[in-house]
Amino acid sequence: MKISKYLSMTALGILALGFNSCENGNQEFPDYEGGTTVYYPYQYIERSVVLGNDENRDNTDDNNHVLYIVSTMGGAYNGKNITLNVDVDNSLCDNLYFEDGVTPVKPMPSNYYTIPTKTVAYNGKLQGRLQVKLEDAFFADPDCAKNTYVIPVRIKDMVGADSILSGSPIVAGTTPVRTDASAWFIVPKDYILYCVKFMNPWDGFYFRRGTDKITVNGQTHEVKREGATIEKDEVSRITTKSLKECNFEVSVNKADGSKVTCNLKLTFDDNGNCTVTSDTEGMTASGTGKFVEKGAKLAWGNKDRDILTLNYKVDFGSGIVLETSDQFVAQTRGNTNGIVQFSPQYIRK
Repeated sequence: MKISKYLSMTALGILALGFNSCENGNQEFPDYEGGTTVYYPYQYIERSVVLGNDENRDNTDDNNHVLYIVSTMGGAYNGKNITLNVDVDNSLCDNLYFEDGVTPVKPMPSNYYTIPTKTVAYNGKLQGRLQVKLEDAFFADPDCAKNTYVIPVRIKDMVGADSILSGSPIVAGTTPVRTDASAWFIVPKDYILYCVKFMNPWDGFYFRRGTDKITVNGQTHEVKREGATIEKDEVSRITTKSLKECNFEVSVNKADGSKVTCNLKLTFDDNGNCTVTSDTEGMTASGTGKFVEKGAKLAWGNKDRDILTLNYKVDFGSGIVLETSDQFVAQTRGNTNGIVQFSPQYIRK
């Protein structure tokens, strides 16, 4: 994967237009002589739907289970009244695999989402947005918490622009598979594979502090973990397993100095109550916890933050037992505000 944040030439054009308009009033500039085009600026986008609170951006649409797939236009300083007709094309996923070359890129099941209209109106703007509504079935599938499914969209036709950027094949007169980059002199940009996954409300990075009581072969010692301020506490990650389940790894050192790790499963109810069990074979865990939105008052940065408290016991086996009291104060949900791309492999069969 690669993460890119950019100012497009279109955006720079808008900025320049803004400066000129201050001096000369509203001006209309001629279009590029080669004509106006419509296209998707990226073909392979990875989109995380962030449930709960997100300090990085306004995630109201995410919490409403709505997202938008954006197309754009080129060859003009000003927006146009362009209309696209798009379609879902599952064949775009044929013979396509994620970066590991093993995991197939799957089209999202049709009952996982709804597209209210497949007509995209630019309405005089430089971009058009296709609305997608995610259904309950999407969030009920644990595979949707990782890169599994894409919404494959292709531009069928348009009105109001001169052309669609449909690429130039290496062998003239042929129509190669769009996703086979090796067959194209200029790759097509008339499609997008929009990979969607979700983060449940507890997924994120936290400032963690607490007390560990560690027993190894009958010998017990206590460790207190706490920085001078919350911001100096260790940073830990809790990850999404499913809509109501998270994973969190805890480790202790064995007598020989090596580390043993248990992957805890945190299961939440609708009131923020949590139960702790083990997700690692051969190890057991039990405990409870509580998540409170904005429950850590003025915790850091002079703002109230989400807080999770846990009390649990882990039996790693081989005479190693951990009893812990933990406090997690939300730091960030991660990089949820950038453009994230993935790089699939087309593997001929």
